[in-house]
Amino acid sequence: MIVERVLVLLYLVGCIGIGILASRKVLGSRDEYWVAGRRIGTFVNSMAIMASLASGGSIIGVMGLAYSQGIPATLALFAGAVLGFPLASLLVAEPLRNFGRYTITDFLAYRYPKALVRYLVPALIIVAFTIYIVAQLKAAGITANALLGIPYNTALTLATVVFILYVSIGGMIAITWTDVIQGLLMLAVVVGTALVMVWRVGSPFELMQQATAVAPELGQVTHRTVSSYMGYFVIWATAIPVIPHIVMRVLTARDARSARLSLNVAMLAYSVLILAACLAIVPVGKLNFPALADADQVFLRVIESEFPPVIRGVAVAAVLAAVMSTTDALLLACSSAIAHDLLGNLLHDRASEKTLALIRVGSAWGIGALALYWAFSPPELISEFYTAGIGLLSASLFVPTVAGLWWRQANLAGGVAALVVGAATYILVQLGIFGLGLSPILVALPASALAMVAGALLGPPEEQAMLEQIEALHRAPGTTH
Repeated sequence: MIVERVLVLLYLVGCIGIGILASRKVLGSRDEYWVAGRRIGTFVNSMAIMASLASGGSIIGVMGLAYSQGIPATLALFAGAVLGFPLASLLVAEPLRNFGRYTITDFLAYRYPKALVRYLVPALIIVAFTIYIVAQLKAAGITANALLGIPYNTALTLATVVFILYVSIGGMIAITWTDVIQGLLMLAVVVGTALVMVWRVGSPFELMQQATAVAPELGQVTHRTVSSYMGYFVIWATAIPVIPHIVMRVLTARDARSARLSLNVAMLAYSVLILAACLAIVPVGKLNFPALADADQVFLRVIESEFPPVIRGVAVAAVLAAVMSTTDALLLACSSAIAHDLLGNLLHDRASEKTLALIRVGSAWGIGALALYWAFSPPELISEFYTAGIGLLSASLFVPTVAGLWWRQANLAGGVAALVVGAATYILVQLGIFGLGLSPILVALPASALAMVAGALLGPPEEQAMLEQIEALHRAPGTTH
């Protein structure tokens, strides 16, 4: 395993090197640290957006989910994400880019100026994204353990330290540089593996016929209720327009047009990645390894059995790239939730730029260490695990964000009610305290919308000045504060 380890070591050292180079530029500037100076071009941003979403879950987790729950359930989940990209392009890309701040919390706290919004939104982000990070760390740990022979906890710690290091010192610039490389590497490995499987075994249709003959459940839709399928779809369709690490990518674009185009190009790349994984690699894994104890191991088993050491080393690097390209963005979003959203207003006029930089770095290390601790006892089926966390953000942020941008009757009372009711309903249904036999998101999202309407009807109307400022975001570049 020497070849594989050397390749992975070179990759990790390269990531750290990028962080060190970027740190010279970003640590003294909030604009550079959080949004890379708002000058990222379309192609670079497209690859970075795709890489930010195409996580370890999209390589390890998506194949594990398809292996255990069937391809229809998996495509239902990720089809929602594919729809979410054009929704984000249509609904939020232009006005949020024109808003010109750093985070989704900045917009919501501006649109609904209440202390509860300023503090509840980042708290929800920290909870949901810590869950997301734990799932990604599992993907890194089991990959290094399976293909490099490194103990799970050791691999987990090493990968975590590397990505925390380059994120904490390099900010959005380091993340952008690494994500482009990582996105291209992911596409090359997953699509390349799929093409080799098709060349060796047959077309995707032949692969599916062979696999479903051995394991019919792979192509069946009987594993879950219709509500569950719809829940998967709705979570991701509504998450992409508001999920903080994608919104931060929108804010790095050089202009609104580039932001919209980047989202749509990212959608195409992401679709190719998911379809290649589900329709070519998973059927081979089901044929060759029909009874895996841990379904998330299927891609690793295929790589281990079908390719020589050099390719295995590149594959490990690709999985780590998938993990890091999402986890670094998640970590930066969590860091921004603490250092910018929660503490920024309190410390901005009281602390030096150096102190603020130390808080940004410390926030990243604190969240990373907490996620690492939880990842030592990882969940099963990581795609399901982190999707539950993302559902919390969809349920709470989608309605107040979209209504706040597009509905003139949206007011302070409605926005606060939509946020609180969406989050509370999702948590209660997820915990099984109440529900109608539906997926939590299918209960929470309508509840959030009803709360928005009720608040708009019962509360005082929005001030004309605010409505004019929001309208300006749709028609002209610049900031409105």
